[in-house]
Amino acid sequence: MSSSMALAREALRAVLAVRRKAGISKTNPVCVFDLAQQLDVEVMFTHGNSFEGLYARESSTIVVSALRPPGRQAYTCAHELAHWKFDHGTRVDELDTLTNPNSPEERLANLFAGYLLMPPWAVKEAYGRRSWNPDAADPVQTYTIACQLGVGYETLIQQLRCSLGLITERRAQQLLRHSPKSIRMDVLGEHSSAQHLVVVDSHWGKVPIDLRVGDTVALPETWEAVGSVLTDGPHPKNGRAFIAAAPGIGQIVSGDGVNALFVRVSRKEYEGRCKYRHLEEPDDV
Repeated sequence: MSSSMALAREALRAVLAVRRKAGISKTNPVCVFDLAQQLDVEVMFTHGNSFEGLYARESSTIVVSALRPPGRQAYTCAHELAHWKFDHGTRVDELDTLTNPNSPEERLANLFAGYLLMPPWAVKEAYGRRSWNPDAADPVQTYTIACQLGVGYETLIQQLRCSLGLITERRAQQLLRHSPKSIRMDVLGEHSSAQHLVVVDSHWGKVPIDLRVGDTVALPETWEAVGSVLTDGPHPKNGRAFIAAAPGIGQIVSGDGVNALFVRVSRKEYEGRCKYRHLEEPDDV
C-alpha cells in the first residue's frame, strides 16, 4: 500500500470516528463549527491576514481568520480539528500550508478536512437525492451541492476529482472554467451585486443555512422567510432571493410546509467566540 493511500485511510477512519462520537451520520452534511463545539473544542474568529488558522493544544482552541470566505473558513476549521484529533500539538497554518502541505501531518490534516466535510457517502447522497450525476452536473448544480456541504465550489470539484474519483479530469477543468461570480450572475442575473450566494433547494436536508450580513440566499419560488434576519433580495431567473440583513436566527419555510430550515446570520467578518456568532446586535433586539 502506498503512503498516500495509507494516509487517506487513516484520515477516513478518523473522520468516521469523529462523526460517530458526535452522532452525525456519514451521509449527512456537517457544520464543522457546531461539530467542534460538540467535541468540546473552542473555536474563535479573529482578524488576521497573516494566517489561515491555528490550533492551540493546551487550551483545545482553534482560531480561524475572520477575513476569509465561508467555505475556506470551514475547511480551515476542519484542518485544525484534524490536528486536535491526531494530537499533533500546537500549529499555525498559513495558506501555503493548506494548499501545498509539506509534511505527512499536514497532508493527513488536509485529507481529514476533505473527508469530514465531503465524505463519499454524503456527496453521493447529495447528488443522488436530486437524481444528478456528478460527472454530468452543470456548474449551478455543482455549486448547489457545494453550498449544502458548506464548502467552496472549487474545493468540491477537487474533492470529486482527486479524492473521490467521481468526475473525470476533463469534467473538472470544464467546471473550473465557471467562477463562483459567473454562477452568481447566472442564478441572480448579470446585474446582481451579490458578493456571496447560497443556493438552497427542496433537497437541502436539515443542516442550518449559515449566512453573513450581506449574503444572498436563493430559494424555490414558493418559499418564505420567517423572522427579521432576512429581507427581500434580487429577483433571480427562477425562484426568489433574500438578503441577510441582521445577525440572529430565523427560518425559511416551503409553501407546502414540508420543509422548514433554520437560517443563522452572523456579522460579516465576525470576530469573537464562534458559539456567539449568531447573537443579535443590541440595537436589533
